[in-house]
Amino acid sequence: MKKIVLGVSASISVYKAVEIVRLLKKRGFWVKVLMTKDATKFISPLTFEVVSEEKVIVDQFEDANNREVEHIRLAREADLFLIAPASLDLIGKLSSGLADSFLSLFFFAFEKKVLIAPAMNSSMFKHPVNQKNIGYLKGVGVEFLEPDSGSLACGEEGIGRLPEPEDIVERVVFETEEKIFLGKKIIITGGPTREKLDVFRFVSNPSSGKTGYYLAKKARDFGADVLFISGKTCFDGLWGVDYVEVEAAEDMKREVEKGISSADILIMSAAVADFKPSKYSRGKIKKEKISSLMGVEFERTPDILKELSKDKKKGQIFVGFSAQDNEETEEAERKLREKRLDLIVLNNIMEERGGFDSEENRVILIFNDGEMRKTDFILKEELAEVILRAIYEKWIKRIE
Repeated sequence: MKKIVLGVSASISVYKAVEIVRLLKKRGFWVKVLMTKDATKFISPLTFEVVSEEKVIVDQFEDANNREVEHIRLAREADLFLIAPASLDLIGKLSSGLADSFLSLFFFAFEKKVLIAPAMNSSMFKHPVNQKNIGYLKGVGVEFLEPDSGSLACGEEGIGRLPEPEDIVERVVFETEEKIFLGKKIIITGGPTREKLDVFRFVSNPSSGKTGYYLAKKARDFGADVLFISGKTCFDGLWGVDYVEVEAAEDMKREVEKGISSADILIMSAAVADFKPSKYSRGKIKKEKISSLMGVEFERTPDILKELSKDKKKGQIFVGFSAQDNEETEEAERKLREKRLDLIVLNNIMEERGGFDSEENRVILIFNDGEMRKTDFILKEELAEVILRAIYEKWIKRIE
């Protein structure tokens, strides 16, 4: 279990720190909260104790019988020190070498990764002295999360808002995850493709793109250099991931081809449309002529994996997906052989809890050496980790 120490200083955004603790606990982290005395004027330590299930430390001289070396012991045990929110005052003290609280004392005793998330008025954040202090701390290895822009507690608009708890926790996960794919370039495709009939209509499928999104996110956390090529979905780009949005199968093929020569791993999780209309109308087909669509002709879209596999380099790992209406493996195994894949992921899109646009999935991992692994229903975010760890254990780990 990874151990996180959360430092909380005085800010109106301190309520977000409670949610940070809750989300970290949900992710399986052990969390210890340190508060400055001024922070306790905004929220009681008891709130953090209930959520974290750990005693909150405020006063460095509290319980003098054993507290005198507590900051040293805790500093040796913790994996990461997160300060959120970090006030102007606290940043100034840390950059000046002042340790007038248990929180700041712990900062100077801690030798691992430190993340600081500032929260303050826009003018205060941009003040040259504050920027100088932030620059100094960055220079000695402290990493900062850029504050968000928007409405501030003072009623003004500007930069200075504490990032949302989900974004802060995502960064903590990234910093503490083992980097099993460090130095590896992974291309991941996701989402549906759209094949246009006219400027208004297209042929597609109900893929949400969740699996590809989570694969890209987890591959990033595992230290990979990630290129995520996706059809149109409800997701925005991911920080730390090169993101390209495409529309048609030809567009996706072109973007994958640009990067495949330098890629170590290709994971084609996109739901690429198998067919496209043979003719495209540059205008909108009128409703009065809609009956003519009944006779529209279709042609095959490119089989991206099959075409790329012809030039597959030694050592490259290709992973495909096979969406079927059953769990029979023959068709998936045929695709595995024909496309020279190392792994294919078979999922039954007819299952109520799985398939397109669901939060969960149950799959069969079929490897090129004949091994098969079947999962239970798990969240797609968890499935992404299962797939990536399978790739690591099967191929990457063996050559390290």
